[in-house]
Amino acid sequence: KQWYQRRVRGRNAKDSLYEAKLVCIKRGLTSRQRRNLDLLGEKGASSFLTCLPLEEYNFHLTRQEFQDALSVRYDLPVVGEARPEMCACNKAKNTIEHALSCMQGGYVSLRHNNIRDYIHAELETVCYNTISEPMLEPTKGRPLPKGTKVEDGARLDVSTRGFWTPMDRAFFDVRVFNSLAKSNAKQSIAETYKSKETEKKTDYQHRLTEVEGGVFTPLVMSTTGGVGKEFSTMLCQLAAKKEKSSGYSYQQCKRYIRLRLSFSMVRSVTLSLRGYRGSPKCETTSCELYNL
Repeated sequence: KQWYQRRVRGRNAKDSLYEAKLVCIKRGLTSRQRRNLDLLGEKGASSFLTCLPLEEYNFHLTRQEFQDALSVRYDLPVVGEARPEMCACNKAKNTIEHALSCMQGGYVSLRHNNIRDYIHAELETVCYNTISEPMLEPTKGRPLPKGTKVEDGARLDVSTRGFWTPMDRAFFDVRVFNSLAKSNAKQSIAETYKSKETEKKTDYQHRLTEVEGGVFTPLVMSTTGGVGKEFSTMLCQLAAKKEKSSGYSYQQCKRYIRLRLSFSMVRSVTLSLRGYRGSPKCETTSCELYNL
């Protein structure tokens, strides 16, 4: 017992020393650099750098993907082949910050869809009646709080049965935000996650509780790999259920899930830096192919 207490005291002393050093380092940084440092310190933001590059689990990156990931991570110029000064949308310069927010090319939706599809695939292995983009029941004029989306045909990202408690119906909706955007720089990282979660809950929580009789969890994730409080709780529950069905320990399951999310986000982010954003060019139309 005494040995354990000494070990804990030593660990706390080391943590205090590192925190003091971090405070000293931050004093000499700009506000953007301080925010970048806070983003890098988030749980999950460095996962892709701390694992073995195993092709079996798709835990590997190409040379260009790795270089671009480091450029985004440390706010450095993108190296490699020359990139145009202006974005193809002709609205802003082709910076990393703009590339992660530009809607042209569909890369913002791609980031969202990658996370949604992975969550759906994992839930299918541990729950039942898992549905991607389930359509919600019409509200039929039922009074709901102001701000709730009541339109017919509304959909969420994933629904499943038996996730939190037996036979319950759980709904999940993914939100991926650009952590480098100027609109998010006015808030602390914790406040940004909280505001995004609140927006989702305002839109759907009362409708899902009163009309669907389900439980709603917003899954908020940043482009640097961090996740919000609700998403973190969901991952803990997912790892616990995966432990029972896979035979691996809870820590191994949680580590695996975090890595898959991290690599999925890194690939979609690096693709948005170099992906084609112009109009699609087809030399031969479908009609011409049919005539052939």
